Amino acid sequence: MPQITYLGHSAFVVEFKKKTILFDPWLSMDNSRIVPPAYDASHVRASDVLFLSHEHGDHFNAQDVKRIYERTFTHVVAPESVFEQISIPENRKVVAYVGDEFNYQGLDVKVMEARHPQSQNPVGYTVSDGSESVYFAGDTYDFHGLSQAKADVCMLPIGGTYTMDVIGALSAIKKIRASHFIPMHYNTFQNIRVDTYDFERKAKKETKSQIHVLPVGHSVQV
Repeated sequence: MPQITYLGHSAFVVEFKKKTILFDPWLSMDNSRIVPPAYDASHVRASDVLFLSHEHGDHFNAQDVKRIYERTFTHVVAPESVFEQISIPENRKVVAYVGDEFNYQGLDVKVMEARHPQSQNPVGYTVSDGSESVYFAGDTYDFHGLSQAKADVCMLPIGGTYTMDVIGALSAIKKIRASHFIPMHYNTFQNIRVDTYDFERKAKKETKSQIHVLPVGHSVQV
């Protein structure tokens, strides 16, 4: 199964057998960020494909993407509103539209709907290397369409404030067809503080899924 490292907020590194991908690598520090990222963008060593869910500054930073691209020559998959703010060679980018399904750089990608009306065109992603799969929900509220998501592992927001909160996440876990869940988008700011022990306890009681609460910088292989 893939090794997944939590870089903080909603940023992850996913290492498949032959491919390394990044999700929403916002790795900058600012005064409002209570919990710092695991490291800054200059420390990213590998990225075959970088996936961005939407244009908001706590998920996408143009300088971070530039630094990662200059070090790794990564390919980038993102909504159009993101590409309006960065310059990536045409042969290194794919514009993501909800409902798209394609193979890119040896990975099977599905662009999933996300309910985040504060964004122009938010998305999530299901990504598979052919044998293992992950679902990155991005910023989203709980909604019925999440039942369309299927993967071995799901990364899901729990912090509330323009995303699902703990109650919404528990409902989403019951909809999404995944065996393992990793919470994200919590505790980075004061207004998304969450008691992760309470979330984990409720999730274990109310669902059959395995929950992995990762401290920033820590990894799990599931």
